[in-house]
Amino acid sequence: MTYQNRLFKLLNSRKAEEKYFMPFFVAGDPNLDSFKEIVKIVEPYADIIEIGIPFSDPIADGPTIQEGNVRAFKAGINTIKALEAIKELRVFTEKPFIILTYYNILIQGSETIEQSIDITFENLKNSGIDGMVIADLPIEEAELVLNACEKYDLALIFLVAPSTTEERLEKIIKKARGFIYLISVMGVTGARESVDQITKDNIARIKKKTNKDLPVFVGFGISKPEHVKIIIDAGADGIIIGSAIVDIIKNNLNNFPSMKDKLVDFHLKIRNSIKERM
Repeated sequence: MTYQNRLFKLLNSRKAEEKYFMPFFVAGDPNLDSFKEIVKIVEPYADIIEIGIPFSDPIADGPTIQEGNVRAFKAGINTIKALEAIKELRVFTEKPFIILTYYNILIQGSETIEQSIDITFENLKNSGIDGMVIADLPIEEAELVLNACEKYDLALIFLVAPSTTEERLEKIIKKARGFIYLISVMGVTGARESVDQITKDNIARIKKKTNKDLPVFVGFGISKPEHVKIIIDAGADGIIIGSAIVDIIKNNLNNFPSMKDKLVDFHLKIRNSIKERM
């Protein structure tokens, strides 16, 4: 099958030295209108935009993004409204949208899991989504989702952790489309002060097994331009930042103009750090 969505087109046309920035936002944080405006103002600095669908038990996320989920729920967000917001944003941009979600969200709505997945994935496609990270779905249980992704031309992005064995890594690389999402450290999401040697070692480990068609993006804990430079120099193809961005939202809830200015400034600094390493 020839994959044609926005993510595949972007990555298939990449030059060897090209690097990417994928910021993360919680859909509806701090409220629906502000969320949509935030995505619009930072869109020029992003290559791909990741959007978390709020979930009541986000096991992969640390306190910062959990609080973002709570703010979104308090603002009245749910999965339907999140997808509607993404569909509205799709009119504004052709940059790829990746969602972060959990398996329970995908298997609601019909009598069987298979039917539910088919209905959900058709909705995802119609909302303008290009791929997804399903934080609690291991490669060994991904067949139904992989089939749906092939049917609807979507990318299933697999997480690889420092603890991922060589055997599991081989399975993931064989099935993966789009890019590999390398978790930089053990644990949940959250801004950290430094880049561990294990992160650099794992970038090298995975890059030895992948090729130009399967880039390696690194996320979890990246919070500063200095981190970006280290990770790009270690061989990563993309940078994912979530908690540091959600922290800016949290720390400026009472001053939306200031929030927007600080978000633009942060995204610009990250974008420039990536350009310096290309």
